[in-house]
Amino acid sequence: MRNISPLRYRWSFPAKFFFYLLTIATLLAPIPFVFFKPGVPDNVAGKLIEIKEVKTYPVNGKLFITSILVTNPDSPVFGAETIVNWAMGPHVVLPRESVYPTIEPAKVIQQDSRSEMESSKATATAAALRYLGYQFSEFYYISSIRKYSDALKKLEVGDIITAIDGKKITKIDEIRTSYADKKIGESLKITVDRRDSEDVTKSITHTVTLVKNEDTAAETGESKPAIGILVGTSARFPVDVDFNISGVGGPSAGMIFAVGIIEKLTEEDLVRGRNIAGTGTMSASGKVGGIGGIEEKMIGASRIGATLFLAPRENCPDIKHVPDGLKVIPVSTLAEAIEVLRAPENFKYPRCSNS
Repeated sequence: MRNISPLRYRWSFPAKFFFYLLTIATLLAPIPFVFFKPGVPDNVAGKLIEIKEVKTYPVNGKLFITSILVTNPDSPVFGAETIVNWAMGPHVVLPRESVYPTIEPAKVIQQDSRSEMESSKATATAAALRYLGYQFSEFYYISSIRKYSDALKKLEVGDIITAIDGKKITKIDEIRTSYADKKIGESLKITVDRRDSEDVTKSITHTVTLVKNEDTAAETGESKPAIGILVGTSARFPVDVDFNISGVGGPSAGMIFAVGIIEKLTEEDLVRGRNIAGTGTMSASGKVGGIGGIEEKMIGASRIGATLFLAPRENCPDIKHVPDGLKVIPVSTLAEAIEVLRAPENFKYPRCSNS
């Protein structure tokens, strides 16, 4: 009986060479993905937050803002990179369109991120000083105008919104609620304060037609009315607070900024020699909001030795894995965060129900 061996197909050299080139081309071809990985936390207990002209107190310990490293919207991503990042534990690979709005160019997305950081500094300062009992007045300025907005050539970046349809604006939420009952195509009368080239402030009112929110439509497919502007918050603060940070965008450092300001302005020792990290947006009224990339930020915090992590309660459903040695505590307000830091070591901290 003959020995029967498996049939083997022998590839010709041209076929092998073709598939070799195809593999190389696939690995080197740019593809529409972005990478998320843990960033290096920054210690706000050092010189990152600088407060002038009032008495401050040294921080006994470290207080870290956390970040994630994300591919820039206009940076090419290659097939080989994607395979490597998929294989590496804490790295996340997502389709570009699920992260960045397809309707906005990269330059606008980056400008929005920087504007969010600037607004975050202001709202964190407002929340901290308000918590400490300071009095001040806030104002809301236009930080960006979308290309699809009817406000183009009417309103300008830097205009301070003072009234809508004759009603004075005293809270940022009142800008959005001013057209909550209106439809696309209806109009608003927006009054702004604007400084001219001679530094003279004038009050100007423009009628602006509500348009479809292209940002929301691109993400969810919903047709909702919008003015088509981004609004930032600032104030005339009685205390001069400077933030020595660059190269970081977005609003997620707000809560830790606010905690850091309170720690430096009060004699009370909140940090107590610990390594504490956290994340979360901060409204001027002291509300902590959810952010993206929570688990990557927790990994970054763990890597630099943090043992306590303050997280937005809103992000509890997103927390599936907690690094060893890191205690994650959810909070909803700045006051809650301060109470957590005041609690004794043996205190039974609140936890996310799923962690």
